[in-house]
Amino acid sequence: MKKFSFNLERLLRIREHEERECEIQLGKAVSECVRIEQRISSCGGEIDRTLLSRGRPDGREADFLAMEMYKRRMNSEIASLKNELRDAEKVRDEIREEFMERSRARKVLTKLKEKRESEYYREQQKIEFNLVDEINNSRAVSRPQV
Repeated sequence: MKKFSFNLERLLRIREHEERECEIQLGKAVSECVRIEQRISSCGGEIDRTLLSRGRPDGREADFLAMEMYKRRMNSEIASLKNELRDAEKVRDEIREEFMERSRARKVLTKLKEKRESEYYREQQKIEFNLVDEINNSRAVSRPQV
């Protein structure tokens, strides 16, 4: 029996490669979002740790001012990180949509290949069955009748 050959195999390989490349980009985008989220949570924790480690201010205005300025700066940094996270999530969602499109395109070709392959082997089995049947019939006809 001959091996199945899919005419669109090269196109399928290209689509698989494009899907893998897009998957890699998606992984990078997701890791960027996670990195930013971790920075946001570490900034929040850093505010608490720093204020606790400094202890209670001893009533001097400079201490209160320094603590307030530090909190403002850290809150400003957290706000900018949240904006950065929002932008990174938009990029991630765009890449995810592109990945889904490429994945669908590859799956269509994969399904077509599987369908054609099963049809091909079914047809080959029919041909093989008919050949065996023909051989058996010709032997029965050529055998002398007793």
